[in-house]
This record gives sequence, structure tokens and C-alpha cells, in this order.
Amino acid sequence: MGWLGQRVGQIAAAALAAAVCGCVADGGINPPSSVDEVPISRAFMMPPPGGPAIVAVSERRYANAIAQDIVLQNNTALAQPNALYVRAFGPMGRDAGVGMLSQDVPSLAGVQRELRSRFPGVPMQISSLYAQNRYGALGYATGRAGGNNCIYVWQRIAAEPSLFRFEVGSITWRLRLCDPNTSLRDLLVIAYGFTVTGSFKSQRWNPFGDPPAPDPRIGQPGVVILPEMVVEPTVIATPVFGAGSAPRRTTRSTVRRRPAATPAALNQPASGAAVVPRPQNTDLSEPTVRGSNLPDIAPRPDAGVQPPISQPPPTPTPGGPTPLVPEQVSPPRVRVIVPD
Repeated sequence: MGWLGQRVGQIAAAALAAAVCGCVADGGINPPSSVDEVPISRAFMMPPPGGPAIVAVSERRYANAIAQDIVLQNNTALAQPNALYVRAFGPMGRDAGVGMLSQDVPSLAGVQRELRSRFPGVPMQISSLYAQNRYGALGYATGRAGGNNCIYVWQRIAAEPSLFRFEVGSITWRLRLCDPNTSLRDLLVIAYGFTVTGSFKSQRWNPFGDPPAPDPRIGQPGVVILPEMVVEPTVIATPVFGAGSAPRRTTRSTVRRRPAATPAALNQPASGAAVVPRPQNTDLSEPTVRGSNLPDIAPRPDAGVQPPISQPPPTPTPGGPTPLVPEQVSPPRVRVIVPD
């Protein structure tokens, strides 16, 4: 009886010690939610070369989907961040989280609520134009907030349902992007450059559908096929985010012409010599150029020709030789040169 009581006491002491240790081991702070910060390399979608750069990636896992908020580079003073919101649905397997995420199918009313939430006080206008990237049709809205151009893009990538199709999965993403130095057109081109890089570990997951069929003209005799486009324009001309990619205004360069030198007057008469008049209908000036914005610098026909100055006859000196007067001087022979 004494041995049994001693044994019971030992068991009670061990249970008390285990309880104390368990209390100590259970201490600490639980995270407020199941949202985890993951490396940038694990982003489900990547921006195009040139930006915007990825700053951080937060991830939350569900039993049927994975949700990522990808924070992007922000060059504005707006309170709302530039971000890419990705919701990918597929078989999670052993990486599944808690809870189910409802299927995300964008609608007009839902997009309007998102615009009011992510662009508070900004009149965003939904475009009625059709737009399509490599994954299919997409929608977008544009606006201006505090001197910044803003764009909001949304798209759902899912294969068309079929009776004999067993693939599953879909991707829905939304992009909020504002920048003061990038035009709205270039912001839309940047949205076209985002690429889906993530996937699920299942052969059944295929939200992209079947690959497009080859051109039926390929291999046909007598058919000539010329390369219409070698590469996509968004690949070779991707605008750099935040670097002032708005098109520059080009001005037409004005060619300034050097003024032509004033032609020298021909056949300048010597002082006191006879003056031979110019031939009639002879213009020695340069032709006027129509449409020229230069001043008229052509000389007049008689420019530079100075008339002779008449001098009074010399006064004879007493006892000296008799001076000659101009009338007694034979006029020299003057050769007039007229240009062709």
C-alpha cells in the first residue's frame, strides 16, 4: 500500500510538471491572420521589363485557391498603392489553406465598387473599347488623380467549358497603376506586358485552353507567306515606367541659308571718265526664291554705281602751261560684260 501510494504521487508530480511545461510551450503571439509575406520570386505574375518593379508580395492560401497582393513601385504621393491583385483557382493539394474562396468573375457593378474603393474621389471612366492581350479579352478604366495618370485593368483567364474537357482552373487579376510621367497609352501597354509565371502541380490545371491551330496555309503548294510581324511590338518597345515615356513633341528644323554675297558692280568708271549706260532689260540681281523666309537682300540694278562728280575747270596759272579741260580728254573705250 505504501508502494502504491508512492507511485501515485510520482505520477501526479509528473502530470503537474508536464502541465507546467505545456503552459510555457504554448506561450507567444499568434499571427492576426493567415496572410504570409513571400519572396518576390514567388509572385504568380511578373511585370514586363522596364517596370514597375515589385516591392513586396503578400499571399493567402485557401482550400481551392491562392490569393496574392503584389505591391508595385509607386512614384506618386497618393495614399493607395500601385498593386497587382491575383486570384488563382486550382487543386491546392497538401498546400491547401483554410476556407474556400468564391469564384472571382468580374462584373460591371463589381468593377465600379472596386474603382470607388481603390480610387477614392477620382472620376474613373470605364472604356467601352475592346481590348485583348495574349490571354484574351480585358477591360480597363482611366482617370487622373492629383496630376497623375491612372489606369485600372481587369481580366479573367479561363478555358472555355466543354463536355470532353477535364482541365480545371482559372486566374483573375486586377492592376491599379498611377504615375505622373507616363501617358495613359503607355500605362495600358505596360498592362499588356504582365505575364503569368505561376502554376499548380497538376496536369489537369489549364486555364489557358488549347493552343491555337496553325495557319492552314502552311505547307500548301503555291501559297506565299510573308513574315508580317517578326516580334511583338510590346516586346521591342516596352515603355519604361516612371521615366517620362510620354511622346516628345518634335519640331521641324529650319534650314537657314547663308545670305548670298552682294555681286560686285561691273565696269566701275574711273574718276572723270565718261559713263556708259547699262544695257536695257538686264537684271544682275539674284532671283527671288518663292516661299523663302529670308529677307530680300538682292541689290538693285544700279546699286554700287556712283555717278561721276563734275569738277570745275582748273584755273590757269600765269606763265604756266594751259591745263586741259575734261572736254579735251578722249573718253576711254569701255567693255561692258553682261552675264548670261
